[in-house]
Amino acid sequence: MQLKGIEAVSVVDQIRCDRCDKEVHRTESDFEQMTSIGFDAGYGSIFGDGNRVEIDLCEPCLRATLGTWLRVLAPWSIDQMPLWQVWTAVGRPLPIMDSQNPGRFMHPYRVLTVQEMADHLKCSPEAVYERAHAGEFIFLSSPDRVDDQRYPAFQLDERLDKSLLKQIIQKYLEADVSSTLLWSFLRSPQKIYAGLTAIEMLLGGMPPQYDTLTPEERADIFLDVVDEEISRVRW
Repeated sequence: MQLKGIEAVSVVDQIRCDRCDKEVHRTESDFEQMTSIGFDAGYGSIFGDGNRVEIDLCEPCLRATLGTWLRVLAPWSIDQMPLWQVWTAVGRPLPIMDSQNPGRFMHPYRVLTVQEMADHLKCSPEAVYERAHAGEFIFLSSPDRVDDQRYPAFQLDERLDKSLLKQIIQKYLEADVSSTLLWSFLRSPQKIYAGLTAIEMLLGGMPPQYDTLTPEERADIFLDVVDEEISRVRW
C-alpha cells in the first residue's frame, strides 16, 4: 500500500530571453513559445566535463540564431519520411516485416487518417472522433484545418497497454498541454527507460531494471516520468 501526501512543487514562474532580455510570465500566451535548452556536458566536452549548459530564447531569437538549421515539420510529417530515415531519427534499427501480414511493416511511429483508423477498427469515422474526444485516442490536428486529424498507429497494436495510455492522455488534457507535445514525448528515447521510447514501453518493452517490479510499480514509474515531462513543457 502506498500512502501519498501533497507537497509544494517549485515551478518556473517567469522566463527571460538570454539574447534580447524579453521577459514572459507563465500566465502570458507567449510563455509557451519560449525555448529552454539544457544539458550536462559529457566527458571531453568543449564546455567542460560535467558542466551544466543552459539557455532560454524567445521565438524571434531562436529563429535569428538557429533558424538556418531548424527543421520545422508538421506533427505527422514523420509519416512522410522514408522508413530508414524515421528509424535513424529515433535511433532504432529498421523494422521487420510482419510474418502474418507481409505487406505491412511494423511501424509504431506512423500516423493514420481518421478513415484509416475507422477501416482498421471497422467503425465509422464519427465513432473514431467520439472515442478520441473521450480521451481514448491521441490525435493530432492540422494548424490550418482543425477537421484534419491524424492518429498515431501504435494505438491499434494488440500489445498496447490501453489503460496506461488513457491515464497519460488524461494527464495531458488536465494540464492543458497539446497532443503535439505528447506525441513528441512518446517517440523520444528516455534515459530512465534505458533508451527505449515511451511508445515501446507502452507496447511491452522492458528495461532490465524493470524485471523485478510489479505491473503497478512499473506504471507508477512511467506516470512519474509523464508528470515530469508535463511540468517541463508546461512551465
